[in-house]
Amino acid sequence: MPFQNKALSKNALAWCCALTLLFSYAEMILPRVVPFFRFGLANTVILLALDIKFSSFLILSILKATAASLMGGTLFSPFFLISIMQSILSALVMRLLHKIISKKVISLYGISIAGSAVSAFVQITLAALYIGSGTFSLLGPMLIFNTISGIITAFFSEKICVVLKESEFLKNNEARAAIQNDEVSKVSEPRPAAQIALALTLIAFSASVFFLKDLRVLGGALLVSLIAQRFLFKRKIFFWPHLSLWLFVFISAAFVPNGKVLCKLWNLSLTKGALLLALQKALTLSTVSALSQCAVCLKPGKNTLLGKSLQYYKLMSDSFLKTQGSIIKKIKAALNLSAVQEL
Repeated sequence: MPFQNKALSKNALAWCCALTLLFSYAEMILPRVVPFFRFGLANTVILLALDIKFSSFLILSILKATAASLMGGTLFSPFFLISIMQSILSALVMRLLHKIISKKVISLYGISIAGSAVSAFVQITLAALYIGSGTFSLLGPMLIFNTISGIITAFFSEKICVVLKESEFLKNNEARAAIQNDEVSKVSEPRPAAQIALALTLIAFSASVFFLKDLRVLGGALLVSLIAQRFLFKRKIFFWPHLSLWLFVFISAAFVPNGKVLCKLWNLSLTKGALLLALQKALTLSTVSALSQCAVCLKPGKNTLLGKSLQYYKLMSDSFLKTQGSIIKKIKAALNLSAVQEL
């Protein structure tokens, strides 16, 4: 492991969090075997940090989910609650297995698979609280996919560990800090009052959406939210996440018997009540998701952990995008190590 039983500094924690964002970004470029699932390469950093002090490890797990939600525009939606809970619980399970079970009994691959399984179970369980018990029908396929993703993540972490040696990391982290301080000195600090007001407004609107039941009102709320996202907050609209969300909701909720049967698919009955309920939940979640996208304009203070994480990520992603070649070469350039070995 590149970090051995130590508490990470503020800069080191922020750098590690930025690395999770970089791996998430790199994963977006890779072709997806299954459109609705992700490999979760960001967990590579959690596997690399299993030996750091517990306080730093817990902060990194929370920071990872928070930064990803802010970047992805889900910070003020139920998806953030799911993300942070699965991040913390899966990280704690991996840490526990690493500390109490001999490496001869369970390898890094076993730890990674266990963390992926916990993540899938937490995600499905929390989603079922709102969408309904039909969500558990997706647990089996998700566990199978997460087992594969756990193996891939462990393999990736072993390769990254080769280049993230402790001495190199610390030396280059100081260099990055110096570069970063020079870069961010040119950026004005956001106004806290305006940031807080916007955050509270978005939270209030998002919470109020869950009290809407009329489908026409919900449709109007979604349209207004998308317009605000695109024109008021200058955030590009991506329809694929909404479509995948709707498909997830309909698979989970539409086939739970509720009222008049509209049609049958094998042993499954699509009922009118279940269809309307699924439509209501899908509209609600899409509206909250669009409102949450507006939170991307929120800028944490440059000296906060979250702020530093996003600053480091900008440096990494800029280098990643400018570098020609394979994804591995791009990652190496983003890490900016003076001496790297072949992955």
